Amino acid sequence: MSDNISPAAISLAAMAVEYCRVVAGCTDAGPKDFLADVLRYLPRFYITISGLDPYGNGSDADAEETGMIYDTLTEEQYESARTAMSAVLGENDMYLDTPVEEMRFSDTPVAVSLAEQLADIYQAMADFASTVGDAAPEVLPDVLSELKYRFTSYLSDTMCSALRAANYVYHNANFDRE
Repeated sequence: MSDNISPAAISLAAMAVEYCRVVAGCTDAGPKDFLADVLRYLPRFYITISGLDPYGNGSDADAEETGMIYDTLTEEQYESARTAMSAVLGENDMYLDTPVEEMRFSDTPVAVSLAEQLADIYQAMADFASTVGDAAPEVLPDVLSELKYRFTSYLSDTMCSALRAANYVYHNANFDRE
């Protein structure tokens, strides 16, 4: 194991815990503050995870589904977070996303839920942070490899779409409540 793997895993896990706290406190923060936090975390996740080198050999080819990240977030916790974020975002939750695969050969726009995308990221980060907290140092490269695999498989697209939508809503929505 490379000397830099453990600090990278711990640092990323700490950032994941911070994001999970943001999600858990979204109803207290309000939409503008919540989205400001989201806009701070998503690029950091993207940059950090894309730069992971799980085995310290400079190869992305080693990223694989290792089964080392445990599913710790329950369906109820996921749904509670998604519902809370959807309520905070209100009418700004749903948006049309043309890169969605279903839209590729269709003239019908596909609506996507920003809250669901953020909940998917929440689930990935909660599971990762919990796994790192319980993992022995010798398995951390496999945990990081699993996260890198999930990132290249779907999380990177989810993060980019959510970032774009969150950025648009943050800068263009009227959050004044009547």
